[in-house]
Parts: sequence; structure tokens; C-alpha cells
Amino acid sequence: MSLASLIDELNPQQRQAAITETQHSLVLAGAGCGKTKTIVARAAYLIDQGVPANKIQILTFTRRAASEIVARVELALGDQAKGLRASTFHTFCMYLLRRIPNAFGLEQFSIIDRDDQMMLFRLIRGKDDKKNPNQLPKPKELCDLYSFARNTRQKLSLALEKQLPEFLDMKDEIAEIMKEYEKRKRNRSFLDYDDILAVVASALAQSEGLVDYVASICQHMLVDEMQDTNPLQWALLEPLKDKVHLFCVGDDAQSIYGFRGADFENIHHFKERVPNAQIFKLEKNYRSTQEILDLSNWLLDQSPIKYDKRLEAYRGDGMKPKMHIFPNEFDEAKWIAVDIKERHYLEGAKWKDHMVLVRSSFAARHIEAACIAGNVPYRFIGGMKLLETAHVKDLLSLLRVVANPLDDIAWMRFLTLWNGVGDVGASKLSHQLLLEPEMDAIGQKLEKFGKVPDQAILMMKQMMVIRHEVKECVSLAIQAIEEQLAENYKKDWHRRQGDFELVKQLASKHGQLAEFLEEYVLDPVSISEIERQSEDDVVTLITIHSAKGTEQKVCYVANVSAGQYPHARAQGNFDDVEEERRVLYVALTRAQNELILTKQNLNMWARDTVDEQGRTVQSYFLNDLTRNLCTSETHYRPREQTVKSALIERKSINLDFGIDLD
Repeated sequence: MSLASLIDELNPQQRQAAITETQHSLVLAGAGCGKTKTIVARAAYLIDQGVPANKIQILTFTRRAASEIVARVELALGDQAKGLRASTFHTFCMYLLRRIPNAFGLEQFSIIDRDDQMMLFRLIRGKDDKKNPNQLPKPKELCDLYSFARNTRQKLSLALEKQLPEFLDMKDEIAEIMKEYEKRKRNRSFLDYDDILAVVASALAQSEGLVDYVASICQHMLVDEMQDTNPLQWALLEPLKDKVHLFCVGDDAQSIYGFRGADFENIHHFKERVPNAQIFKLEKNYRSTQEILDLSNWLLDQSPIKYDKRLEAYRGDGMKPKMHIFPNEFDEAKWIAVDIKERHYLEGAKWKDHMVLVRSSFAARHIEAACIAGNVPYRFIGGMKLLETAHVKDLLSLLRVVANPLDDIAWMRFLTLWNGVGDVGASKLSHQLLLEPEMDAIGQKLEKFGKVPDQAILMMKQMMVIRHEVKECVSLAIQAIEEQLAENYKKDWHRRQGDFELVKQLASKHGQLAEFLEEYVLDPVSISEIERQSEDDVVTLITIHSAKGTEQKVCYVANVSAGQYPHARAQGNFDDVEEERRVLYVALTRAQNELILTKQNLNMWARDTVDEQGRTVQSYFLNDLTRNLCTSETHYRPREQTVKSALIERKSINLDFGIDLD
């Protein structure tokens, strides 16, 4: 592979974007239109044109995407590409904070993650007064509210209005909690996720010298998934736009993270924010057949928002999508499992050629049950990240106190693992431990405390000695607490235990314990990210929010019923309903050869509304679906089954029987 062959592989739209000479570019890349290929070609082209590889910074949303882009550029250019940097926004900001801490007024600091934030909010908020009707939001709600306000750069009152309107009259009490939270962070030199970006963004806004420094090490910034950036991430890029070259790639039709603060306008109004930018469009789709794209294009055409893109299939025509309609979610789930089984056993299709897309891990449970009952091998992707699971957090708490004995939040978690240790006892002891600089003195206090086994204390001391041997440290930590965790999680310990092998795999790539902890706290790696590398022949059951960038030969989009697309929660709100449309669009565009939709035959009346600005707010996206876009089949429940279950459940029996006239 060489640069010439990389460029030769591009279609005219991709090539035009990859070799542009303009200072700023926005590449609007439709689903399956080769955006990663275009970023790779752009980076390789710049290096070939004489831009030093270490002056190019690629910003992505996942570590996996970052390493994939660098690997592909290195494959094309070899040693010429050495020094090319690709990282997440958080990791890039950490690089600056660690490299030039003085520019940000920081000397020593520790990163705290979401669980740590919740612990702080829990301590500040205090326990619920059961008799008090004016209860404050839960620690999790406070945490989400704080993060949403930071990422969208909104006042607390506005964030409250959007996130927790029922607590508006408690704004002053909530503001006091937020103030105390920020004070405690400052006193302990803690930075949370949002601080990492905010500290760098505000320093860039205030310091011309810092802008010049960043521009000197990043002449070109290539931003992937621009539609997922939030106002805080835009605040990082904006001060740099006069000094660097921006090359932003994304798809406004795949902006589906508004609930996390992502700002659809960052891409939709890019031209207004960066007036001299050139816009490129990628509309040639290499993933799906035209019939699948016709349905996806139609969905966007129904919107009052102008997406101004029509995807064309490079592969040409194929099968028309099909809608299957069921009486309830149990029949729907069972049919999906049976259909996949028939394709596997009767047609010889591999299990892994099938993907089932659902709204949430909650929505997946009937399909999981049907797969288990039908012996269909599957893996579930979505929801929990590996380093966010409780048992792995417990393990990390031990590693964290070894890396930084002043981390009182980690001490709290570690101490409360052990039998007979509650919040009060743990809090008292952790304050005493913070006064001890040496591990030996810490060990003595733990021994005196009497609740942490001697074996675990001994292993902690050993870990202090071998902190640079990260994998061995992790192995010792597992040995130290495994017995206690097996007791704490006895219900499903067998399933959880396997995750520790994955943590060891991750640890083996690092030379310092602190570096390992920092990297994965910043960008928690999902269990699926490691497992996705395995070549197991299993069906993929996945949430749509986890499915960006994935594809499969046969895709089932489950429960596209009224009240689900858009979800009942979004009804009547224009922006929320349009984000729901984009969620469905992401689901439809995962299919390569066959797209199968399933829904329940619910008698729900859906009526469109009009908002104050005169825009139509749709109540069900598939109301006007025509046969030329999608065929349909209704599955009636077998009569005898209905009668049997009615008798068992002692409900009124349906007497409307006779011959089936269909």
C-alpha cells in the first residue's frame, strides 16, 4: 500500500476532499460513504506534501478509531508517518496538561471519574431525610446535571429546565451543592472529565501565547465524528481556527447524542462559524443496496430540517426491506430468534452475519431471552463499559491507592469492600491514611483497623514496589480482593470473573500504573471493544447508540412501533423528535444486504403537531410508509395458543372463533 494506491482507491468526491488546498474544510459524509478512508488519505497526503507527521493531530471519539486511523496511515507511508498523533479530545487535552502544566496553573492533579463524582455528590448532599417532601435530586442526577451544564456551557437554571424541570424551585440548594463540589475538587487537586476540556478551553480563550504554542505542534487538526461534538469541544477548536487548518468530517444525519450535550449545530451551521470553510459531500454508499438507502433517504426527506444529501448505492439494487408485525413483544422476539436459526441451519448462513438493533439494554431483554431459549449464540453490545462495571471499579480502587495514596475517594471504595466496614468507618480511616506518606505506616494503620485481611495488606506493599510492572500489579490486586468480591457478587460472580482477564490484557500494554489508570479512566474501553476483536461466530445484539460504525449482512431493527420512533418521551418537542429520526436513520443504514423491521400491532393513535415556529413535529415516522419502499407481513398468533394462555391466566376468553377467513 502506498499513497498513490490510497488516492487511487478514492472516488472523485473523496479525492477532492482529501487533497484540498483550502485552510478549513467540512466533509459531510453519509453513512457507509468511506469517511475513515478519506481521513486516512488526507493525513497521508499532508505528510507526503511535506507536513511533518508530528504536526498533525487527529481527534476522534474512541481510542479504537484513533489507533485504526494511525495504523492505516502507517501502512501506506511506513516510517514517514511516525509521530502522527490521534487521540480522543480528553486524551489530547491531558497531553497538553501534562506537557505544560504551568500554562494552566496546575502542578499536581488527579483525575476523578464519574463514580468518584457521584461519591463526592453523595457526601455533600447527605442522606435523604425520609420525612422531608422536598428531597434533593439523587447523586446520579446531580452528576448528570453538572456535566450537561458544563458540556453545553449553559447556566444552571437553563440546564435544570432541560434536565430536571421538577427541581427548578430548588435551584438555590442545588447551586450550593455544586459550589461545594467545586471547592472540594480544588482543595484536593481533582479534575473531573469536564474539567479536563474546560481548563484547556478557557486557557486557550485567554492566552494568545498558548494558542500559538498549540498551533506550533498542531498545524493541521483532523476532527472525526464532528456531529458528536458538544459546545465545550467546539470551544477548544474555535480559538485555534485562525492559526491552524481544520479538516472536520461528520454526518449531520447521524447526530444522536444530544442527551449527552452533543450540539447538532456544530456541523449544521459550520459554514457560519467558519465562514471561509469549503464544504464537501460524500454520497456514494459502499455498504448497502439501493433499496435500503431508498428507505433511509425517504426517512430524512420527511424532516423539516434540510439534510441536503441523497445516498446512492455503489453496489446497485438488492432486496426490498420488509416489515413484520406481531401481536406482542414475546412473539416478535421469538420470531427474530427462529428466523435467524432457520437462516443458519437451512441456508448455511453464519451466526455472525446477523445483527439485531434495539433502543436500549432494557429493550433487548425479550430478544436475549428468546436467543437463550432457542440456543442462538449471541453477544450483547451496549450499555456498560468494562471499566465502569462495579467489580472492575473495586479492583481499580486498590490500584489507585497504590498509585496515589492521597486518593481519598479510592480509599473509600476500597475500604467499604470488606465485611463490616460502612461509610462512616471508611471515611474516618481514609482521613487518617491521608496523613501517612509511607506505605509501611499505611499498612500498620490498616492492620490496626483489623477489617482488611493481612494477606491483602501484604500484597498492597508488594504492589508499591513493582508499580512499573503493570500487569503483575493487576494480578496481585486481583489475588488480594478476589475472595471478598466472590462473596460480594455471589449471584453472578462466574460471569464477572472473566472480565479480570480483559483488564490484564489492557494492563500489559503499559509501563506505569498511573499511566494505565489515567488512560482508561479518561476513555473507558467497552467490553465489546476488546471482544469485537475476537472472531466468534455469534449473532450481535446491539443498542443503536453503540452501533455507529458497525454493519452486517442481515440487520433486524426491533420494535419500530408507534411510541418508540419517536419515543413517547420526545413527543411534541421538535429537536428531540428530530434526534429520534436520526437514531432510526443510524439503525436503517447498518444493513448491507437485508433490512428487516419488526413492530407490534399496537392500537396507538399518533397525531402530528405543529410547534411555535410552524414546524411539523411528527408523532410516528413510519405512518406514510408505502409498499414500494417496504413490504409488510402480519403474523397472527395461533388460535389454540391464545385460548390456552387465556385459560391459564384466568382472563376472559376470546369467543370470536371460527374459520380463518384470511
